[in-house]
Amino acid sequence: MKGIKLGGLFKSPSVPKSPAASGSGTNKPSAPPPVESKPTPKPSPIQDGFDAPGSTPSTSKVNTPPTQQPGKDVTSSFGANPLGYSGQNVLNAYNMFPGGAPQGVALPTAQKPFVNANDSKVTLNAHQHQGNTNLSVSPAGGQGIPAHYMHYLSTGEGKFAGIQGVPLHPRPGEPNTVVTGALNGCAVHALHDTKNNNLSFLHHADYSKNGKAELDGFLSQHPNLRPAGSLTPGDYSHPTGKYGDPTGATPFIQYSQGAGGQPGQWNIVGQLNTYKNGGTPGGRPELMRPTDLQVPFMQTVPVDVP
Repeated sequence: MKGIKLGGLFKSPSVPKSPAASGSGTNKPSAPPPVESKPTPKPSPIQDGFDAPGSTPSTSKVNTPPTQQPGKDVTSSFGANPLGYSGQNVLNAYNMFPGGAPQGVALPTAQKPFVNANDSKVTLNAHQHQGNTNLSVSPAGGQGIPAHYMHYLSTGEGKFAGIQGVPLHPRPGEPNTVVTGALNGCAVHALHDTKNNNLSFLHHADYSKNGKAELDGFLSQHPNLRPAGSLTPGDYSHPTGKYGDPTGATPFIQYSQGAGGQPGQWNIVGQLNTYKNGGTPGGRPELMRPTDLQVPFMQTVPVDVP
């Protein structure tokens, strides 16, 4: 959304200046020597998973019809095996609801950083377009994947935003996926609510600056919450490409059923990515799989609950 930052943007790679003209004499070269080009700088208008020109943040439930997404509908393929699908396709979680927050979704505030899980239910869809699988959310109960949507607040609005009351083990028909926006310096935390024996998930803006101390301070105000897993820049921000630009990540949280009747488990997943080019008509940058990466493309952090 306009004016909201995820906390920690990619630094645009420097682009060499064209050499100054050396004069017009006939014995001077008619063209400057070739200059090795670097990747196109990352676009500035889109700064996080929800920014789009003209978008307006909302802190209340709103009624917005779903926006038709361009590209081939691959929702069923993603939903059948999110981890397997993500290992083969580039996910894009920028501008997940270009028409505004879907009906029935409550958004957090600095005073109330947690939204009840029942007020975060959405329908998740995936469309293959321009080499990316674009994720989008619309009102719950639609044709797609039942999911929880986790919003965020920027540094000036509190930094912490999440959902609470997520079951440790969702029953059939309950959402087993949590989606949030792209990470570029932020973190996602899983927290065990020892009072209610369920889970809270938290989007932590600007974690890369002073995140651990901030999280400790936040948890001191919520003594019933215990850390159960975190995806931080240390997990997903790694050098990529010839110039070592840091990767970002498309995160989601997925519950996987246990084998042989054993209890299942939630996992925080981060798919590493980098920019391919600037904004598209859908208000998203086009992402690509990182190159020269020394760590796995998919980062998975298990949510451990005693």
